[in-house]
Amino acid sequence: MTLVRLRRAAQLTLPQDIREAARLKEGDYLEAEVTDAGILLRPVNISSREPTPAREAEILAAVDEARASHAAQRRR
Repeated sequence: MTLVRLRRAAQLTLPQDIREAARLKEGDYLEAEVTDAGILLRPVNISSREPTPAREAEILAAVDEARASHAAQRRR
């Protein structure tokens, strides 16, 4: 296990052995998620990133609300 220190402006540096094992390079994006076990960092490809189930539910709820609002205005 590697110790990582949180620095100014909430920045942290991933040690080289972790970057190499995850095949990370400068400019890569990581998705951060709080889990019961701690903080999970997962590499993501921004161009193919899909929303999490919670985010997808949030988006669908907003779409449903907009549709209902639009339908109510049309009935007036």
